[in-house]
Amino acid sequence: MPNSIGATGLTTYTQAELTAIFTQAFETIYGDDIVLTSDSPDGQMMNIFIQVVLDNLDLVTQIYNGFDPDAAIGVILDSRVAYNGIQRLAGTSTVTNVSITTTQSCTLPGLDQTNVPAYTVADNAGTQWVLQTTQNPAGPGTYVYAFQAVNPGATLTIPNTITVPVTVVLGVSAINNPTTYTTLGTNEETDAALRIRRQQSVSLGSQGYLAGLYAALQNINGVTSVNIYENDSSLPVTFGSDTVPSHCIWVIVSGSASASAIANAIYTKRNAGCGMYGAQSFLITQVDGSSFAVFWDDVTPEVLYITFYATSLNGTSPPNIAAIVSAASGLPAIFKPGANAEVNINQLATLVQQIDPNTLVTFSGAGTPAAGGFSTAPTGTYSNTLSPTSKKYQFQVNPGNIIVLPMILYPYNPLTAIPVNVAPTFTQQFTGFGGYGTLTYAFVTNNSGGSISSSTGLYTAGSTGLVEDTIRVTDSLGNTATAVIQVT
Repeated sequence: MPNSIGATGLTTYTQAELTAIFTQAFETIYGDDIVLTSDSPDGQMMNIFIQVVLDNLDLVTQIYNGFDPDAAIGVILDSRVAYNGIQRLAGTSTVTNVSITTTQSCTLPGLDQTNVPAYTVADNAGTQWVLQTTQNPAGPGTYVYAFQAVNPGATLTIPNTITVPVTVVLGVSAINNPTTYTTLGTNEETDAALRIRRQQSVSLGSQGYLAGLYAALQNINGVTSVNIYENDSSLPVTFGSDTVPSHCIWVIVSGSASASAIANAIYTKRNAGCGMYGAQSFLITQVDGSSFAVFWDDVTPEVLYITFYATSLNGTSPPNIAAIVSAASGLPAIFKPGANAEVNINQLATLVQQIDPNTLVTFSGAGTPAAGGFSTAPTGTYSNTLSPTSKKYQFQVNPGNIIVLPMILYPYNPLTAIPVNVAPTFTQQFTGFGGYGTLTYAFVTNNSGGSISSSTGLYTAGSTGLVEDTIRVTDSLGNTATAVIQVT
């Protein structure tokens, strides 16, 4: 079809149509005997011309689609949603502690000043970290300061990897991060999430009905979930364990939004004469100076325990348990059931695959914690589906309540069974992933005469070389993982 904008939208030439047009033009100029196959010089030149046209048509199509907020991407989407009075939620930076060893007094400029660039370090992957607050080490010693990632987002850290100086300061002799991050950053709101929030916002102009109230509450900064139940009858209606009086609405909100913002949204959008039900209240000052009480319920978090088995699909690298349970980018960040929302193992398996495509999620059936599934207690009965015990309850997914089995003792890879090499008297940080509760580290065999911190997993090889040590991590439920160390 020709390039045009009609009743059905934008249409552009396809590659086949352009090939026919260019072929006819070339044959008109050079004759019917011209060879235009893909392996001929003339055919290759013609295809270059066609590709240039296709590239320009693709650009035109992107510009055209950018006028639709449901199809726009990136900064164009930011411009489109601004018409609806909303903006993309920005990400935050990960914060981690870094040990700075100095040989003399010096000044390390931070982000709290603008006279000189902030003191910057990097890890062995090239990720840069800047000092948050200007520091003045008084003399030789080791000082621990807070650094934040240059780029916002969920930047994971591994102990003993931030060792590269980007800013050179006289007197700084060593850099290291002995621990992992203290605060994990959050990723910027995705295009998909922003499109959904914009779609919800278009009901803001409505008045006196539930769609408008729902949109107004969803558009409040800090609101993560909204449920609204309406009793339009003349008799009380029971919703689960709560009884809503006649001609009332029951608003249930989760998140960190202020009470005043929630109350003003309900006051503005509710029907005249409509009653309200809930334990939360806020007084609105009306135009005549009188007070009006608004009622609703805040969501009550209900703890959710998740157990599943993680298997490597490629058979060489273990499942990335740290990413799966990460508070900022793992299951706690993307598995957010709404108020009174049921959870099921299909949802869980899909999200885990999204986080780590190398992980296959399996369950052995309902029952004990070892069977896998969902429960409201770590040692309770697990099932493939689970619903909150009240309509105002909302399952809360916490990193500490995600039990991934079998456990892994990083950096040992149980799939390859290659020992971790450590020189005599040198240290190696081992970290247990998976399991539940407090992790305890201990020796299975200690041939080198080494030591290990039972609480942190910091291993120190003994003085005897050319031997193997074996260590074990055990969680609160008795799950274990072992690692083999070759003392060189």
